[in-house]
Amino acid sequence: MPSKFTRLLGAALTLAALAACPQAQAEAPQGLCTPGEAAASARLGELDYAACAGTLPISDDKGARQADLFYTAYLTHAGHSGTRPIAFVWNGGPGADSRLLQFRALGPRTLHGGQLADNANSVLPAADLVFLDPAGTGFSRAATDAAAKKLYSTTGDLAATASFIRNFLKSRGREASPVYLVGESFGTWRAAGVAEALIDAGQPVAGIVLVSGGIPMGEERDRALARALTLPNRTATALALGKLDPTLSANPEKALTEAEAWARKVWYPALSHPEALDDRARSHAVTGLARYTGLAPAAIDAKTLWVSPRDFRTKLLASEGKTLGIFDMRRTAPPADEKAGDAAILDFYRSTLRYREGQYAGIEIPELPVGNDWQYDQSPITPESLARAMAGEGPPSASQPWVMRAMDKAPTMRVMVATGLYDSLNGCAAMRQAAADFSKALSQRITTHCYRGGHMMYEEPAEAVQFARDLSIFFGNSPTRKR
Repeated sequence: MPSKFTRLLGAALTLAALAACPQAQAEAPQGLCTPGEAAASARLGELDYAACAGTLPISDDKGARQADLFYTAYLTHAGHSGTRPIAFVWNGGPGADSRLLQFRALGPRTLHGGQLADNANSVLPAADLVFLDPAGTGFSRAATDAAAKKLYSTTGDLAATASFIRNFLKSRGREASPVYLVGESFGTWRAAGVAEALIDAGQPVAGIVLVSGGIPMGEERDRALARALTLPNRTATALALGKLDPTLSANPEKALTEAEAWARKVWYPALSHPEALDDRARSHAVTGLARYTGLAPAAIDAKTLWVSPRDFRTKLLASEGKTLGIFDMRRTAPPADEKAGDAAILDFYRSTLRYREGQYAGIEIPELPVGNDWQYDQSPITPESLARAMAGEGPPSASQPWVMRAMDKAPTMRVMVATGLYDSLNGCAAMRQAAADFSKALSQRITTHCYRGGHMMYEEPAEAVQFARDLSIFFGNSPTRKR
């Protein structure tokens, strides 16, 4: 995913309004930021907090410096430091900094109409937050070209992130705090892989949050079923775009239930063994796909019966000359100006926090080629896995079963999975099934949530409220509510 758009670097993400906030110009609350950090204090409702920014050096096993990783931490005196959760948060890409989750979803102040205001949906009341920019993004930098080559890889990134978290916790005396890892998109791999690495190193992990990236579980256990269960997302999209039969549009919830049932009963067996179908069964499958996707029968490959994410996005509105969005299939317009808000973001760091070091990649200087140079070295890239990636089915090689291994090693670690109903890269029903496919002992510790939004489901106001509520409950600081 080398382009700027596909690395989710949403640009209208700022905290600049803090500069206009009197509290933000004050010194940070006593004992929260360290002397070497750029810092400011502010208030979210009745909660006083400190914003602390800086870098931590990362070294390899031989002590050679590999990188200086930049972070923005929001810390409070609420609760005891040994019991208050601390969540480490990042976006994906690979090659994305943390602006999206930090300044549009979870941070204490988010962008509203070009200005920053207190974020009523921030999860800061539930947990301290540390937003991490991986090497080569934001102000984070690899120490040498050789180090960059290592860090711009899945295994190198996991090792560096685990090292960062251990160093950060130790520097704050927070090793005993409940630790959560929150990753979006490709960042779900980082969350899952780092969880296992931390557990192996003796650092407990209370839970991981996997946002719009699925459940990293290695090679797909049943690819035909996983593919079939993307159908409800396509049905929901076709409903939103007015492309389905009126009998389905009349009752959208019933239509989604029907689509999933049909996918399990008809499409799944057809995808499993398309060569075994006779002409009548093949025609029946094509007719059903057309009904639940809105595609013309002629646009469906009658031989394989598979409609890839790319096929669906490019064919549904082809007669109108439109392509559906990757991250929200309801959208066909070009993305918003990616540079909007860059000056405000920079002002937050340079003026409000008075951070003077380095240059911000993507704002002060061009982006670094992290995504283009990325090495997916966690598993082999095969012709089949590369073809799936080109068709919009994820990275060019499979993950490792990090989630299963981490849960096996940490019997109390929990997992939250968040999926958008209009995301072309994931499926709500597929995620429910993936969670159910774990052993009973493990699946009981996995919760899945489906939101009526896209890849960034928190862009929908109502879903932003629910997403924050679900996260807060997961962190354990809110009364239990049923979705």
